[in-house]
Amino acid sequence: MCQTDEGDGDTLKELLEGTKQYQVPLYQRTYSWEKDQHERLWSDLVLLAEDRQVNREATHFLGSVVLAPSPSNGPTGVHRYLVVDGQQRLTTLSILLAAVRDHRAATEGAQHRDRINEQYLENKWESEDARLKLSPTQADRDSYRACIRQTTAAGSADGIGEAYRYFMGRLSAASSEDMPVDVQALEEAVLLGLALVSVTAQKGDNVHRIFESLNNTGLQLTQGDLLRNYLFMRLEGNAEEAYTDLWLPLQKLLAPKQLELLFWLDLVQENPKARQSNVYSDQVKRLERLQDERALVDEITRFLHLGRLLAVILNPEREHDQDVRTRLTRLKAWGTTTVYPLLLHLMDRRGTR
Repeated sequence: MCQTDEGDGDTLKELLEGTKQYQVPLYQRTYSWEKDQHERLWSDLVLLAEDRQVNREATHFLGSVVLAPSPSNGPTGVHRYLVVDGQQRLTTLSILLAAVRDHRAATEGAQHRDRINEQYLENKWESEDARLKLSPTQADRDSYRACIRQTTAAGSADGIGEAYRYFMGRLSAASSEDMPVDVQALEEAVLLGLALVSVTAQKGDNVHRIFESLNNTGLQLTQGDLLRNYLFMRLEGNAEEAYTDLWLPLQKLLAPKQLELLFWLDLVQENPKARQSNVYSDQVKRLERLQDERALVDEITRFLHLGRLLAVILNPEREHDQDVRTRLTRLKAWGTTTVYPLLLHLMDRRGTR
């Protein structure tokens, strides 16, 4: 059983103040909160801000944040933590703080921009790679940085941009007659009223096992998510390159459920009785036999190759051969998936002729 230290801070203010950085590892899913979750958080915060006007000790429990010391930590400099669980909450709250900063700077004065940046969003005097207090996974990094740095790309069309626009819209409406909100009280509710249980794994704990055990809370991970996490937790020196060149293109090519389908189809090639509900455990059993990082990278390369073939099966219009495209279109129209294992095998064989 893993050993953990609890009590590293139970408010967002305590988590973010000081020179530190929370790193969302490559193996974590990208930002996934949507409008209904933003609305729920906003409603909870508005009620909490009102409660705290009467009772300054009022809190709202938001959940846990599970951390692990980063392997990149040195004896000096910024202390870094890997975010094992809770990255969706930390990212959302940081985006909300950026929106509060921009709203208050525009309506009350630029001092709020400097104050919130320096206390909660950035390590002002650190190098570029250590500047952000929260460093999202690679696919989210540019969009998140745009929000924190207030560039023209802030509020882009991805999930992070949508969250920023949502909170900016609610803050802009905060002073309306229909639904007035005290923005200062709201900021205090975010920083002091949200209760977060912070748990830090000790050196030597199996971070992946902790991650697996936490999959019954928050946004449920797919088996594809868990498999990605397993692969990138095993990769060290090659992780960044493998993610950029291989996994990210695969992730953009196929939706989460389609990725899960891909990993099941891969198993079926060797075991026709493989069950889709056991995709993660069966793939891990197979991958555990691979002893070096190069072999793992080769597997991810193979997944990308098969993913491109599956994308054509699912989207026949991408097929360049007219005869093949016509037949794939007919099979898709039938709405059956039982032919997918054979189709993937034949498409793969065609490519090796």
